[in-house]
Amino acid sequence: MTPKGLLSLLLAAPASAEILFATSYNDHALYTLSLNASSLAVVAKSYDCGSEPTWLTLDYAKSVLYCLNEGWGGAASITSYKTTGGALTKLDVLPVLKSPVASTLFGPNKTELAVAYYDTSSFITFSVADPSKLALQQQETYKLASPGPVPDRQDVPHIHDAILDPTGQYLVATDLGADLLHIYKISNDAKNVTELTPVKAVPGSGPRHGAFATAGKNTYFYNVNELSNTITGYSVSYDNKTGPAFTRLFDFSTHGPGGTVPAGTKAAELVISPDQKFVILSSRGESSLTIPNFDAGNSTALPSDPLVSFAIDGATGALKLAQVAPAGGVNPRGFSLNKAGTLVASALQDDNRVVVIARDPVTGLLGNIVAHAVVGVGAGNGPNYALFNE
Repeated sequence: MTPKGLLSLLLAAPASAEILFATSYNDHALYTLSLNASSLAVVAKSYDCGSEPTWLTLDYAKSVLYCLNEGWGGAASITSYKTTGGALTKLDVLPVLKSPVASTLFGPNKTELAVAYYDTSSFITFSVADPSKLALQQQETYKLASPGPVPDRQDVPHIHDAILDPTGQYLVATDLGADLLHIYKISNDAKNVTELTPVKAVPGSGPRHGAFATAGKNTYFYNVNELSNTITGYSVSYDNKTGPAFTRLFDFSTHGPGGTVPAGTKAAELVISPDQKFVILSSRGESSLTIPNFDAGNSTALPSDPLVSFAIDGATGALKLAQVAPAGGVNPRGFSLNKAGTLVASALQDDNRVVVIARDPVTGLLGNIVAHAVVGVGAGNGPNYALFNE
């Protein structure tokens, strides 16, 4: 469908409709979805993001969306799109190293994009000052002297996330392979980054994704660990000469202190609620919960992995388990919250499904699934990320 045709469909949608984007591995597509009160509908697909579209980064103020393509089935790339009320128009496609898995915008006017590369052990920045002319800016590639405590997963560095700190002056890259948090100082013009002393994570933990939270003058950093299925919390203090200092507060199960997970579990995503009061993480491979069947005529419950919510103590950074709730299906690789904190969009990679779950922003508790859509084709390995157009 042409962008003009898609825009016509979007304009015809109810005024209350909300737009989401979702990526899917198995049909190599970037989906545009329209959410109404109780329905989630596929409006269009774009195939410009390449063979394995994955992470999405949105610059809402400029109406630009960046889509990473891991490139296992072809050439890896970054595609930029103009978004017009949800309609996507391709601006540029830049070939890059294989396995880009996460990205974040930075710089005074969000003119730079930092990208984490899993299999090629790299952290790379790009100029996106002109989204129609993406350009390589700086590259850092890492090596390991010897394998880590989990040698089959820690044979080389695996950079898995790129995170901007609350001051806008530093970037953090989680390294699953080397058990490190790489810290970078951003130059005043954001054209260069300088690596500072990395933070050593718990050996064998495998830091995957992370996020900052602020409470008054306090700053905290939380990261979910894929190999140990734990969450680690740090307090963060700043010194203009040495950069941010990370002091580890705790490291415990993704199900809270003393919690356990089944063999084969892999922690995935971590998100901070918009009010900075809750941490939500996803866990794959558990199938420990159930949800009602989406077929009203079928009473057989469906398996679901969990989304786990913790309340943040703003004074200490400590976390208190608030809820273990269904993610809407199996393998919740990526999810996001809307800006009001009232909805969660969860991408279920093994179920070819994206669901939207109600959330109480005051208590942080998730409620019922309010809408769902089929995203992807065939048997599994479908949607891996869902993002609100906000």
